[in-house]
Amino acid sequence: MTHPRTDDLKQRARGISLGLYAADLSALGAAVDTARSWGCTILHFDEMDGSFVPAMIGGPAFVKAAGDSLLRDVHLMIARPSAHVAGYVKAGADMITVHAEAPDAAEAIAGIRSAAAAQNRPVLAGLGLMPGTDLDDIADLLAFEPDMLLVLSLDPRDGTPADISAATARLGDLRQRCAASRPVLAFDGGVTLDSIGEIAAASPDLIVSGSAVFKADDPKAAFARMQAAQTETRTETKTQIPG
Repeated sequence: MTHPRTDDLKQRARGISLGLYAADLSALGAAVDTARSWGCTILHFDEMDGSFVPAMIGGPAFVKAAGDSLLRDVHLMIARPSAHVAGYVKAGADMITVHAEAPDAAEAIAGIRSAAAAQNRPVLAGLGLMPGTDLDDIADLLAFEPDMLLVLSLDPRDGTPADISAATARLGDLRQRCAASRPVLAFDGGVTLDSIGEIAAASPDLIVSGSAVFKADDPKAAFARMQAAQTETRTETKTQIPG
C-alpha cells in the first residue's frame, strides 16, 4: 500500500538528481551543502555491492549522513535488494530504486512500501531497467505500478557504452505503457553537457548526473546548464500541448 502523500512526493521528484558519490568522498557533507547552494533539490546515491555490478560503494550510513535537507534518491545496484530496502528506508531515503534484473525485485518493491508504511511517510518504490532488458519480459513487475522507472542508457556490469537514443526511445515506450499509473520517469547513464539536450528533449522527470557536474572545471556552472536544459525543454513541451 502506498502512502497518501506519495503523489506529492512524485511531484517533487523533478529535475537533476545529483550523483553525490562523484564528489570528494572525504568531504561529502560539504558537497551536500554546496549542492544545496546551487539550487539542487535531489541527491542521487549509487549503491553497489561488488556482486550485481563490479564496483562497491555506499550503505545506509551514507544516506543518513547526508541529512534531510534534500531529497535522497537511492539506486540499489545490488544482487538481493529485498534484504536491504528496509535499512535504506530507515536511513531516510525518499526514493529507492531496485533493478528488474535482480531475482527478488518484486519482493523488494513490496518491502519498500511496507517499510514506508511502518514509518508513516512516503517513499517512492522505483524499478531500474538495464539496456538489454526487454520490457515485455518484465510485465509482471510493471504490474506492481512502481512509483518511479529508471532507464539506464548503459550497463555498468559490462562497460557497454551509453546508447542515448535507444534509452530515450525506451522512455517514450514506458510513458505509453504506464500512462495510467503516471510513474516518475528517470534517466541515468551518459549524461554530460554534450548529451543533456538530447536527453532533456525526451522529457524525463528526473535526470541523474554526477561526474559531469562534480568533475567539471566549474561544477556550479555545469549544474546550472544541466538544470536549465531540462527546465527549458519541459517548458517548451508544456507550451506545445493544446490548452
